[in-house]
Parts: sequence; C-alpha cells; structure tokens
Amino acid sequence: MLFVGKDRLANGRGRWLALAASVVLSAGLIYAQTAERPAHTPADPAPAGPVAKPPDAPPVYTPTEAELMAASAPVAAAAVPFELPSGVAPEEGLQVNTIRVARALSVLFPEVTTIGGYRQDPLRWHPNGLAIDVMIPNHGSEKGIELGNQVAGFALANAKRWGVIHVIWRQGFYPGVGAPSWTADYGNETANHFDHVHIATNGGGYPTGDEKYFI
Repeated sequence: MLFVGKDRLANGRGRWLALAASVVLSAGLIYAQTAERPAHTPADPAPAGPVAKPPDAPPVYTPTEAELMAASAPVAAAAVPFELPSGVAPEEGLQVNTIRVARALSVLFPEVTTIGGYRQDPLRWHPNGLAIDVMIPNHGSEKGIELGNQVAGFALANAKRWGVIHVIWRQGFYPGVGAPSWTADYGNETANHFDHVHIATNGGGYPTGDEKYFI
C-alpha cells in the first residue's frame, strides 16, 4: 500500500509521485489481467489475511529430499532360492531335513571336508537319520574352535527354518529353543564333541528321490 503525505501532494513533486505510482499500479493490474487464469475465478475478492483450508481438505504433503531419492532408487530384485548340490555327507539313511542341513553346511563352510551321518548308535539320532557330525579340522586350534562356533551358531540361527532340534559342541548342549546346558564328561574328545559339531533335526521323513533342497 502506498502512503503519500498531504504536504507532498500539495506541490507539483507530490503530484508527479502520485502519478508515477498510479502508472506502476496500472501496469501491475494489466499484467495480472493478461496472465493465465484458473478455470474458475472466485467471485468474491480474496481476503487480506491467510486463507484457511476447508475442514475436509486433505493435508498438503511435501516429500523430503531423502524420500525423493529413495523413490528414484532402483528396486531390489526378489531373493532367488539357491538349490543345494550334494555335499560331503553320505546321504543314505538320512531324512530330508538332515540332508538339507548337511548340504547347506557343505556350501557355506568349504573348510569342512568330512560330515558323518547314518550309523548304528545306542541313541536314536544317527540310526534314524536325524543327526550329522560335522568334523572340524584342527579342532583344538583357535581357528578350529572359531570354525566350530560358526557352524554351531549357524545351525542354531536357522533352527526353526531347518528343523534343528539341538546342537552339541565342546560339551555344550544347545537346544533349538531354550537355554543351553553342559553334557557329562565322557572321557575323550570325540565323545565330548570337541572334534565335531553334532546337529540333530526333526527329520521330516525319508526322501523319495524327487526332492530338491534349497537355501
């Protein structure tokens, strides 16, 4: 809004200023009239203050820069199941979940070159094809203990997915679900599971020959 004092309007200089102001205002009005208008021009003049949104109008959302960048990023492809090849464990006499665990560990831990499976035993795990023994090379070394920890930990981390019931490693008994405990001392490294990781599963039935195993 333009304010002009009475003393300025009383002389010629004030009149010229007022004329110049009116010319500028007229030019502005002409530009506004020639600019593109919306399809529906409101009949009432716009209020002087900020316009409040109608109660039922949805909120105006402006995406942040991070959201715009995320929206333009490439979409990740869906995970593709990997079919497991036969591993180092003899699979005769093993049930399907036990085979899956043995194959997965053969792929994930190529350092392991021997995995025992079916055998006669007083307990039911090996005779029923429910357990494997993952032999750890250099099992007494720091590197061997670390490898055994990784094998045991990986089996436990996937216990629900793979049907793992329990893991035994270095006299530690680790159920798939529940608190670990210690086994008795059976007198030698093999019986105390210091040279191998014993992994038992819920079986899942004996294979028919048409199975495919995935991870």
